Amino acid sequence: MKRYLVGLSVLSAVMLLLAFAVKWTAMPLFEPVPVWMLPAAVIYFAVAYGVQYWLSVSSVNKHPKAFIQFFLATTVAVLFLHIVVLVGGMLANPAGGKRFAIGFLILYVVYTVYMTVALVRFMKNPQGD
Repeated sequence: MKRYLVGLSVLSAVMLLLAFAVKWTAMPLFEPVPVWMLPAAVIYFAVAYGVQYWLSVSSVNKHPKAFIQFFLATTVAVLFLHIVVLVGGMLANPAGGKRFAIGFLILYVVYTVYMTVALVRFMKNPQGD
């Protein structure tokens, strides 16, 4: 878990820097999106995927046979939460909703890939984490 959290923190720091860099270098393209929205989305994804990973790892330790069902249930719950946050972000700023959705989708893909790779590594060696 410690290795995952360190990696998640590094990934989040890099994504925050990228969000600010894109916002300031491509200012006309992202003009309708407030400065705080993409960094807030980065923090949201870090917390959401940190909690999902922790729940998944703890379910493996408690009930290894029920891991798949638990993982699918948490994935569906988190997907619904992502949809609510995405729609809320688009409604909070209708002028920049499409641009926010693009940034949100990029963050979703990056964090999903990171958590999936981390879970596969954990499942190969549960004692090493």
